[in-house]
Amino acid sequence: MNKYISVDAIEKKQERDLNKFVFDTESRYRGQLFTLANKILTKNNVKIVLLCGPSCAGKTTTAKLLKQILELKGRVVDVISMDDFFIDLDKRKPLPNGKPDFDSPDILDYELMKECFSKYFGGEDVKFPEYDFKQSKSIHDAKPYKYKFNSIVIFEGIHVLNPRVLKSLGTSNYFKIYVSPLQSFKNDKFQLSSKNLRLLRRCIRDIDRRNTMPKKTCEIWPEVTAVEEQFIEPYRTKVDYFVDTMHEYELCVYKSEVERFVREDRVKIDDIPFYSLFKNLTPISKDIIPDTSLMWEFVTKDKDK
Repeated sequence: MNKYISVDAIEKKQERDLNKFVFDTESRYRGQLFTLANKILTKNNVKIVLLCGPSCAGKTTTAKLLKQILELKGRVVDVISMDDFFIDLDKRKPLPNGKPDFDSPDILDYELMKECFSKYFGGEDVKFPEYDFKQSKSIHDAKPYKYKFNSIVIFEGIHVLNPRVLKSLGTSNYFKIYVSPLQSFKNDKFQLSSKNLRLLRRCIRDIDRRNTMPKKTCEIWPEVTAVEEQFIEPYRTKVDYFVDTMHEYELCVYKSEVERFVREDRVKIDDIPFYSLFKNLTPISKDIIPDTSLMWEFVTKDKDK
């Protein structure tokens, strides 16, 4: 069940002390990761941390920061993406409706995954594949890895909790994490579910990074969530730890982005979902966002535009 944060309360915190509001929000998120790191290190002989989450959950930043924390505690950490085991697009079996399969567990090369992890945990020098999304092809022997004493792998992706993946890892010494916004926002007229918060994140992200307008993002969203419900949700009850990636100040950041898009005549206000929820919020400049913030998964730094 969602816990909702009042938009009015957010505005009051921002008015009271904006810097403290941002600092406290970032500290809450990072505090979860320090607790998580301690739990991983307390559990006996963890070799793989399985980091799962749906679209726009914040998996990439969570994996990066968790790696840094574990390294501060003396561990050697490799971050490996599940996406690198995708089969070439032209070799995949199409979906029943004839469309290409971009999301199901069937697009993973389980034999290659099993071979790579077997060699890795066997102490051999091994080169993992890398998936080229522009060419829609796998590049074999692209990323060199070697297991070291005290190593931990963070294996990140939407299907890493799937039993077919677990059987391909060559070890049962894993720690399962589910990453997603677990809280969301409301005002006196509207509640934004955590699922729709992820949609809002995706709309903001895709305008700059994928040149996809919010209307199109909303059109394909039902297909995205259908895959999540079928292939991710069944395994979230079996995880060792949940990471809530909701950031209390994020609506204020997104308002700044929406206003920029409107000024540039790139989108209409009506095309931004749930705009009424944050229309009365004071926007926050991106200048105040910390360099390591999860917010940068969804908004673009000015120098990168």
